Amino acid sequence: MLLRRLVADAASVSSVNVLRLLAQVFVVPVLARVLSPTDYGLVGMSMPFITLGMILADAGVGMSLIRTPASQRRAWSTCFWLVVALGTAITALLACVAPLAVLLLGEPRLRPMVMTLACVVLAQALATVPGAMLQQQCRFKAIAIIEITAVLLGIATAVVMAFRGAAAWALIGQQLAYVGVKLVLTWLCAPFWPLWTCDVREVKEQLVFGGHLLGVNLVSFFTRSLDNLVIGTVLGAAAVGVYSMTFQFARLPMMIVTGPLISVLYPRLIEIQADIDTLRRILLSGSRVLAIFMFPVIGLVAASHSPVFSLLLSDKWSMSGRLFLLVAPACALQAVTALCGTVRMALGRTDIQLKVTVEFGILWLTALLTGVTFGLEWLTLAYTALVLIYGPRSLMLVLPLIDCPLRTYLRILAAPALVTLICVSAFAVFNHLVSLSPWGQLCVAAVLAALAIVVNALAQTPLFARSSEYRM
Repeated sequence: MLLRRLVADAASVSSVNVLRLLAQVFVVPVLARVLSPTDYGLVGMSMPFITLGMILADAGVGMSLIRTPASQRRAWSTCFWLVVALGTAITALLACVAPLAVLLLGEPRLRPMVMTLACVVLAQALATVPGAMLQQQCRFKAIAIIEITAVLLGIATAVVMAFRGAAAWALIGQQLAYVGVKLVLTWLCAPFWPLWTCDVREVKEQLVFGGHLLGVNLVSFFTRSLDNLVIGTVLGAAAVGVYSMTFQFARLPMMIVTGPLISVLYPRLIEIQADIDTLRRILLSGSRVLAIFMFPVIGLVAASHSPVFSLLLSDKWSMSGRLFLLVAPACALQAVTALCGTVRMALGRTDIQLKVTVEFGILWLTALLTGVTFGLEWLTLAYTALVLIYGPRSLMLVLPLIDCPLRTYLRILAAPALVTLICVSAFAVFNHLVSLSPWGQLCVAAVLAALAIVVNALAQTPLFARSSEYRM
């Protein structure tokens, strides 16, 4: 019963991300014919300011409130007014620093764009607390409908404005329409209305939890931003494009599968956070299922990277395919072990989450600054090596919290990893012996990935049955 519900809820959330991907495939080419690279560049230069503002405005409060019973209306209301006040202040600050963006980037057209996009921050602040209420109540179908409606109306706004000659403002209109629709529908669907009260003493726990989570998000934001800055400075804009495309593919498993699963698991794990045995069983079962599916799919996509990238993106992106081959082990491991972070969050240990993020961020920035001169291949290898080496350290900061030995967790990953390596090797040998067309290579890779999933599932079915006794 639980498994069916989790799958249905995760599919609802995942459908939003799939829709976004499909929108990029079908709509971006249409907009690209009407808008110029400069139009996209102007909005791209504006968005880092807005993204940082959104991270600060949220302050991690939404995720913290999911841990707070809805009956504590004073706490929920206090958090709402604090988030709205913070969002309003940041919106005003962004409007004031818009001239600074002009000075820093030397583009006078950015000032009205940054000032207009600042409204996105306030809209997100207004939607944070009612959105948390929807997630706490596990109303993921409603969340998906809200997101899909907002995405579609945002796209429609962009297309109409673009064909009416709005240029870069079409993309800004898309953002405003998206957040506006999402704000209205969230308030219509969420059973929340704030009290006229604001007592900070009621939300000390939420502020501590949110503060740690804010630190995690800020470190992640600046780390990702420095990637492109350093690579662009040393290797040029083309290298940034290749690197960015590689990691867009590397993040797809998290976006489509693991991320939605985390969203639906988090509120349920909070309900049983005192039951360590059940938490351990859920983590092991979830990680095992993800490994069974994710390892073969990512492994065979990496093995067949040449036809995948050439057919999907054209031959000019072949370098991104080679880099994806190098980053695939890290991508697969992160897609599976991300559930450990969810358990940490459910237990309220955002301090450990912050520690892990800072430690890995420091290691990665050191590798980035010292290895960028050797080229993208070495840099990608360094990233993969860091993920694999730091992985046990990250696991050891969460597994003891649920009385789970490291070897027990690694054992559930070993069989899927071994089967995947065998299938990847088989693909390489077959591709070497038989001359296949790109489509032929994709077919062979797909068959081997399906075979690996079936073998993994059959081999681990008894183990899965023993570790999935939890019911809701």
